[in-house]
Amino acid sequence: MSSNEVTKATPTKKAVTKPTTDTSSGLLKERLEFVLTCIEVTGTKIDFPAVAQHYGISTNAAKKRLRRAKDCVAKLAEAREAAQQDENKAVETTEDEEA
Repeated sequence: MSSNEVTKATPTKKAVTKPTTDTSSGLLKERLEFVLTCIEVTGTKIDFPAVAQHYGISTNAAKKRLRRAKDCVAKLAEAREAAQQDENKAVETTEDEEA
């Protein structure tokens, strides 16, 4: 090959990385909590018959799904608070040992 020939450069393949399940799951849970908080705080009335029709389920099933989502978020919030309290206790214990 002479130095004047044009060669096509092959593009380097970049590995496509998927977000880890833990991170994406945590992010989804955080967003779910945010949406449910918005609904509760603003007092938004949900049109359950319309939601039920959209998903092809009964009105009661739509209400139950929302209840389950709220329960899930409540458990997540409790777990997060417990983890923060444990972390705070660990920090306090470490500070006491240093003094």
